[in-house]
Amino acid sequence: MANTIQFKRRQAGNAGAPAALKSGEVAHNEVDDTLYIGKGDDGAGNATAILPLAGRGAFVDLTGAQSIAGAKTFAVVPKSSQDASASTDLVRKSQFDAGLAGKAASSHSHAIADVSGLQTALDGKAAASHSHAIADVTGLQTALNAKAALASPGLTGTPTAPTATGGTNTTQIATTAFVQAALTSFGAGDMAKATYDSNNNGKVDAAEAADSVPWTGVTGKPTSFTPATHSHAIAQVTGLQAALDAKAALASPTLSGTPTAPTPAAGTNTTQLATTAFVASAIGALVDAAPGALDTLNELAAALGDDPNFASTVTNGLAGKLAAASNLADLPNKTTARSNLGLGSLATQAANSVAITGGSITGITLDGGTF
Repeated sequence: MANTIQFKRRQAGNAGAPAALKSGEVAHNEVDDTLYIGKGDDGAGNATAILPLAGRGAFVDLTGAQSIAGAKTFAVVPKSSQDASASTDLVRKSQFDAGLAGKAASSHSHAIADVSGLQTALDGKAAASHSHAIADVTGLQTALNAKAALASPGLTGTPTAPTATGGTNTTQIATTAFVQAALTSFGAGDMAKATYDSNNNGKVDAAEAADSVPWTGVTGKPTSFTPATHSHAIAQVTGLQAALDAKAALASPTLSGTPTAPTPAAGTNTTQLATTAFVASAIGALVDAAPGALDTLNELAAALGDDPNFASTVTNGLAGKLAAASNLADLPNKTTARSNLGLGSLATQAANSVAITGGSITGITLDGGTF
């Protein structure tokens, strides 16, 4: 009968090494056809590095496309006939040096004569420093003639200027708007004292005349006056009865709409009105963050199986369980228990003398020691 030993393997998925291996453990990745091995030991049997051991991922592939990292040194220098020609070919240093031999240095200079036409172009340019008369500038004299002189200018047309702030008293030009505003400030109703206060006593003459009018000379006055202290019926005050009808009585009021009141402090137990906020807070304190499936008495009862003797039921149920501290030593029939677990006779074999016939074992360690 043939013996079969299998390594850890990956049939599909990502290429590359396993995330972890035991020290000396071998794994084959069928995605990139590479064999990996765990190297080093962290003291707990785990590899400190995972290295490619064989396969396309560990050695140069002579036929397929492959990326090679790191500097490579060739024992034999490529022949001259192997100079690069395609855009993706490697270029040898000798070929690169030969290509640079006929090129100019990165830092160099040229005389003016070396640049075609440069001297001729420069000869046609004016000197950097020169001057012109007003007549040499087209239209300049005409433009100057249209400007006003700073000293005693003779302006024409409709000259304008910024309007000075009211009350300004300087040499600033006054606009028509400034003048009109100054005239308006006098006011059409201003009175000259000499005209309206002829006796110079501080009172308008017409007001003095009004002060001397007798009571009988006042027209349009009421025939009677309301006494200082008096009363009115509700009906005599417009809208008062309707306003009273819209108010609630102090004794046994019948409220409508959405009446509101101050929310009492939590735990208040008096005749003070309770608001919906007070009730919600009291219920919230009773539930005290219980999960939604256990925040009512009915849900709590259902969770206990509607069993009024729940404590006794649980105690009796626990009495028939094995003791955790006994570690299964209190099993009444160990042979039957092993059979029920599917362990068979293998569970009773010594660790240093295990006999396995047939079947398969996954995840075991075959350790042949070191050399």
